Amino acid sequence: ATLSIRPATVAAFTPHSHSTINKHNTNPRSSSSTFLQISALESLADITTLSIDSGDIDTVSKYAQTGLITDATTNPLFVSQAGANGDARYEAMVAEAVTYAKRTTCAEDGCPVPEETLNKAVDRLAVNLGKELVGLVPGRVSTEVDIRLSYDTDASVERARSII
Repeated sequence: ATLSIRPATVAAFTPHSHSTINKHNTNPRSSSSTFLQISALESLADITTLSIDSGDIDTVSKYAQTGLITDATTNPLFVSQAGANGDARYEAMVAEAVTYAKRTTCAEDGCPVPEETLNKAVDRLAVNLGKELVGLVPGRVSTEVDIRLSYDTDASVERARSII
């Protein structure tokens, strides 16, 4: 048997696409309703666990609702972009992260180590975003630590433990 797929019916990575399979009719000249319509995302989901790498809550939600995406991951760049996009949901996350960082690293007369306060705020923002994402995907949510620690295993582990 030959499988025929018209290029027009292959929607790469569109979350709204759904498979329509007619195993008996593989004639490429038949009507499009009888063709196998499958997206690249669906094809991948058949062979592996899919994780979306994003900090955009709406995008993660959209793809998670397809049932094809099970996990999510985010990184400091996505976290910072989320914090600066003007969306009220993210602004609330940023405000909470800054308050938390100041409360845990600063004294009444100021913050003795501003970099420590900033790192604490960024880490807390990553946690806040992760908490939002965990409500959207059925699987795991991971957050990458500061890229400056990429080649320092001990510092990466220490930073990850401080986040946890």
